[in-house]
Order: sequence, then C-alpha cells, then structure tokens
Amino acid sequence: MALDYKDLHEEFIKEFHLENVPKEKQDELLEKMGEALLKRVFLETMEKIGQEGVTEYEALLDKQATQEEVDAFFESKIPGYNSFVSDIVKEFKEEMKKAA
Repeated sequence: MALDYKDLHEEFIKEFHLENVPKEKQDELLEKMGEALLKRVFLETMEKIGQEGVTEYEALLDKQATQEEVDAFFESKIPGYNSFVSDIVKEFKEEMKKAA
C-alpha cells in the first residue's frame, strides 16, 4: 500500500493545528513527520514478515518489481496489510499528540 502523503499531510495539519504555522515551517514539520512515519511502517513491516520475508522483499527490489507487485507481496505476507498500515498511522498520530 502506498501511503497518500497529500491526504496524510492534510490530516496532520488539522490534527496538530498547523494551519497558522508559516508554510515553510509547516512543510519542514510535515516532511519530518512523514519520514518518521515511513520509517515506522517499514520497520514494523519488516519485523512482521520476518527474515525469510525480508529476503523475498529484497529479491523483489532487485528485480525492480512494480508497486503493484510489492503491494501484492505485502498483502500475501500480512493479510489485511492496508489495515496494518492504518493502525501504525493511527498509533503514530496518538504518540505525536502525547509528545506535543
């Protein structure tokens, strides 16, 4: 599943009340949050699929698989992968709120 960063950025702006933050600073904050979230999704996904899955994933990357092939791979390894990612996003936002 590819995260929709445009929608995610809009959610972050609303949830963290960044509407009045200058655009340049807003972009910087959104970029940092997006990077942190992407790392979290990646690490939790790799942990969930295990070493064998990581090896298969690396083979997919080596053969320059399409996004659809990668999505299908993750769905085969983690049934309900989109929900898995959505839960990570939700947990991330909750942690960000607590830290703010």
